[in-house]
Amino acid sequence: MNETTIMIVEDEAVTAMALKRSLTNMGYSVCGVFPTGEQAVQKAAELKPDLILMDIKLAGKMTGINAAAEIRATSTVPVIYLTAFSDDRVVNAAKITGPFGYILKPVREQELKTTIETALYRHAMDMNLREHQETIRVLLNATPDMHFLMDTDKKILMVNQALARRAGKTVKELVGSDAYDLVSSGCLSPKMAGHTIQQGQTRREVFVEQFSDRWYDIGINPIASPQGGITKYAVHIHDITRIKVMEERLRQNEEFFKSIIDDVADVIVILNDDGTLRQKSPSLNRYLGYSEDNNPGKRLWNYIHDDSLDAVEKLLTDIGKNPLGVQPFSLTFKSAEGRPVYIRGILSDHSDDPDYLFEGLVMTGWVRKEQK
Repeated sequence: MNETTIMIVEDEAVTAMALKRSLTNMGYSVCGVFPTGEQAVQKAAELKPDLILMDIKLAGKMTGINAAAEIRATSTVPVIYLTAFSDDRVVNAAKITGPFGYILKPVREQELKTTIETALYRHAMDMNLREHQETIRVLLNATPDMHFLMDTDKKILMVNQALARRAGKTVKELVGSDAYDLVSSGCLSPKMAGHTIQQGQTRREVFVEQFSDRWYDIGINPIASPQGGITKYAVHIHDITRIKVMEERLRQNEEFFKSIIDDVADVIVILNDDGTLRQKSPSLNRYLGYSEDNNPGKRLWNYIHDDSLDAVEKLLTDIGKNPLGVQPFSLTFKSAEGRPVYIRGILSDHSDDPDYLFEGLVMTGWVRKEQK
């Protein structure tokens, strides 16, 4: 385990040496002792200590408060102030720099030990929290989906880049604003901004909504405090327009396909890659003597006579080796009564053909009166 390093900034030599001796006895490593704020700023950047003990009143032009402000502008190192003054004016001035503690002179060793341990623990917790927040930020911005966090008054607490881009604002501009501002600007629908959420609602809201000519899948998730009350809502907005368009296109294709094949005399069958039936023309049932309620199943093999089972296996294997290819076939199907029905035709692969009306393996054939 690495030794914790502490830098001392103190212009009184006797006090500085006493501090160094106490810290060494406690097991800390003192990486430097400096009397001025100017030196403290320079050496903090070079030595990168784990903690700084900083006297407020120093030799030179720079006070300990000014030195700490400069150091904290570029570093997260925790600073503990040493001071002979305990009045509110000094404390309030020091607060601006975010100190991790104050120790009044003369320094008592037990107070020094406790204050340092508390500061190091708090700093470690702060670093863990920052890492956690950065992880969340990266995850939220790693997706094109829109995310934001709001409190129960609908004030935005956190927002990702995707939503900020849609709103035409920066993340910083959106944080602290009202979620309904995004409604009035046309960025979100009222429902997306939590219009239907009741104060303290614990039930998760999930819904699909069409807004501004696009479709969205929205989830609004309540977040409880450690005491159990609902304090925040996390909103996730996923654009599903492409899925909706594909669903509608598929529905239209299926309707068109049905209108085409319902009246054809020849057999048309659309298969999935594994040989299961996706769609078939009514003529197949007519030729084989099946009804919609009474058919052999969803697999092509269920319709094939035993004499052609190997031929079907080879046909599907060959078409699988030749994407977008065409294979002729001559197969013996079996009727509901078990008699052979001879069908000849072609099997074409349109599984990945966006320009073809029917997606899948398309089997087109005609019934032969007898086997020749």
